[in-house]
Amino acid sequence: MDCKLLLIYILFLQLEYIHCANITQVETLYTNLFQKYNRKLFPLIDHNDTVKINCTVGIVSINNFDELSGEIELTMLFSMQWVDERLTWTPSDFGGKSTLLVPPEDVWCPQFYLQQSFDKIQDIGNVPTMVRLSSNGLVIWNTGNVLKIVCSVDVTYFPFDTQTCEITVSGWTYTADEVMFYTTSSTVFQDYLSSNSQWLLESAKVIDYTDIRPKFPPSINIALNLKRRSDFFVVYIIFPMVFLGSINNLVFVMPANSGERTSVAITTFLSFIVFMQMINDTVPESSVPMAYIYYYILFLLVYSSVILFLCIISLLIHDREDPVPSVVKKLVFLLRFLCFKRKRKSVVIHERTCSNVSIQVEVKNNNFNENIENYKEDDSPTVTWKIVGKTFDKYCFTALFITFLLMTTQTFTKLYTNQGF
Repeated sequence: MDCKLLLIYILFLQLEYIHCANITQVETLYTNLFQKYNRKLFPLIDHNDTVKINCTVGIVSINNFDELSGEIELTMLFSMQWVDERLTWTPSDFGGKSTLLVPPEDVWCPQFYLQQSFDKIQDIGNVPTMVRLSSNGLVIWNTGNVLKIVCSVDVTYFPFDTQTCEITVSGWTYTADEVMFYTTSSTVFQDYLSSNSQWLLESAKVIDYTDIRPKFPPSINIALNLKRRSDFFVVYIIFPMVFLGSINNLVFVMPANSGERTSVAITTFLSFIVFMQMINDTVPESSVPMAYIYYYILFLLVYSSVILFLCIISLLIHDREDPVPSVVKKLVFLLRFLCFKRKRKSVVIHERTCSNVSIQVEVKNNNFNENIENYKEDDSPTVTWKIVGKTFDKYCFTALFITFLLMTTQTFTKLYTNQGF
């Protein structure tokens, strides 16, 4: 029983020791610390030494990223620690008070600026957050600010592009012998990061150049890698362009006498111009580098123009009424009956001699056998301009569709993988 009472008494004494600092003792501590303190001088007793400042960087949110102007707005946190040899005390002399919160204007605080500031020079510590002092002289200053930074935008692989923004925090007024700025963590603190609807933070690193550039002013670099969320642009721009490109080629399937071929081709051509304007409102106007999606739209414009041109030629062929020349007849016959497999899939071609225009074909379809030998021009089937036009349409449709498919597949594969063309 005595042991339990003794233990309770000891705990009571410890609690009393911890919480016994009153307002008078704290005021006395504050007065003693800053009675002869000069905040304009370095926090050193020997001014031949160097003030070593440890900085930890955190990011809270990506507020805005305007690619057209190259301005990015970030909310960032900076936790800096250094030792002020003039601000030390014995906690037992002041009721066990071991830490003290003071305004930043009462103590020496470092001045660090952003080199990539957008519209004006920004001091990262201009927010009046309280400074925490420890009895051993350790000063902890947790500050933050909304930073407007210039970021060079590379939209080569829009809308699957990744942007790298560098932030340099530098103490221009200090020399390397006076202040040393370093970091113990190579990554940016992201525990409080809120998501952005347009950009995804892939990685954030802190680079310390103290050892690499010892004669330069103290500074650290922050590298942010941002990846664009491309879902909106895929649904809003890419899919409609690909669908329109596919539909544009279908004009050769439409009946020639419908009178709608040229109107569909012209309407699709104008639609591509509208999509070019939509992309131009989002992507910065730059020639170096230039977004590869512009080359794809240029291909679609040329592709649509070729379709319109060939569509007019096809209509002219369908409307002709004069006799078909023999050379055209032979070409159409070869294209329709030799280069394509016709309706009868059991045809086996054994020999084809083009010098004497002889063809030997064996057809096996039930008990039906037919031999065609020594084909001559006079024995050719009747070829009209309508048949010539259908053959022309079929070849145009096939050739243009293959070209469109190859170009579309190559372009968006390169864009998605961020590989050069």
